Amino acid sequence: MIDMIKPRSNNHFVVEDFLQPECVRVSGALFEALFNLNKYLLFEQKDPFMERTKREDEFESDWDRFACVDYSRLAMEEEAREEEAMEIDWVTVDDDDDDGDEYLGNREAPF
Repeated sequence: MIDMIKPRSNNHFVVEDFLQPECVRVSGALFEALFNLNKYLLFEQKDPFMERTKREDEFESDWDRFACVDYSRLAMEEEAREEEAMEIDWVTVDDDDDDGDEYLGNREAPF
């Protein structure tokens, strides 16, 4: 435990030892080992790869992650429906143009 905190004196700890920038993240683990064995065991058994992905994750909670993924899925479905509707509209317009009965006289813009 002492090598986690790296105190100035090997005989005792002082508050400044726990507040060093390189020790702040692990100082809680020392207190958990001393006062709450269950939390310390959870700290020791956590997956380092999962922790790294959580740190790199842009979302603050699981709910934010779920909402973003679900919103993206719904947006993609809506976009696919709109593209399908556009294809149907073009097919009907093309079918109407093939009749050959239209007036080809004045080709100026109507506005």
